[in-house]
Amino acid sequence: MVFNLLLVAVSALLAVQIRREWRFAQAREQAFLRKTLKLTPARPLTPFLKPSPLMASNYAGVAEKNLFSQDRNSNVIVDPPPPVQEKPVPAFPVARGVMLWDGVPPTVVLSEKSGGAQRGYHPGDTIGQWTIVSIDNQYVTFEWDGKQFQKRLDELLDKTLVASEAPAAAPAASAAPTNLTPPPAVQSLSPKAAGPGVDIGGNLRGCVAGDSSPPGTIVDGMKKVVSATPFGSVCRWESAQ
Repeated sequence: MVFNLLLVAVSALLAVQIRREWRFAQAREQAFLRKTLKLTPARPLTPFLKPSPLMASNYAGVAEKNLFSQDRNSNVIVDPPPPVQEKPVPAFPVARGVMLWDGVPPTVVLSEKSGGAQRGYHPGDTIGQWTIVSIDNQYVTFEWDGKQFQKRLDELLDKTLVASEAPAAAPAASAAPTNLTPPPAVQSLSPKAAGPGVDIGGNLRGCVAGDSSPPGTIVDGMKKVVSATPFGSVCRWESAQ
């Protein structure tokens, strides 16, 4: 009987719990049904765009990009232009000498070619295709085709004129044995006595009086250079470096 009573009590508790859950579900259903929803207007429909008519030219890229037919590409590859060859530099004028005096523009005596007519030129003058930019005691700067060239005076000298002056002392030496009279006493020029003279500036030195050594002689690191000018030959010693 105790067991039966216990079953009856459990059944009563279950019935109460089931009723409570049913009532809670009914209340929740009623609350959901009474709730009003906020209606949102629907978005307007976009009009349908009419497709453009088919054109064959719109599909030209399909044929041009065909990997199996390279000749369909209409782009013509043009060969690059040949490289521009630089013009050859014309021959430099031939120098005869340079004159530098205070108060007078520097003057260089030039001729267009060896043995040609010579005259004095100042900075800014033109000779042949060259324009003279500057002149000093060692260099002459020329301009041609927008480019400047600096040349040493000894590089511009007329080599044929210097070579003709070099053996000038040879006949006097060969004629000495035929003279029956005793030769006059002549002081021999040792390399030191026939070397460079006083310093004249610009790393140049003058020549000693009576110096008969040929042009091109090198003494104590100095080289003898003889230049021809309208006023005669000009002798100087410059660095042999």
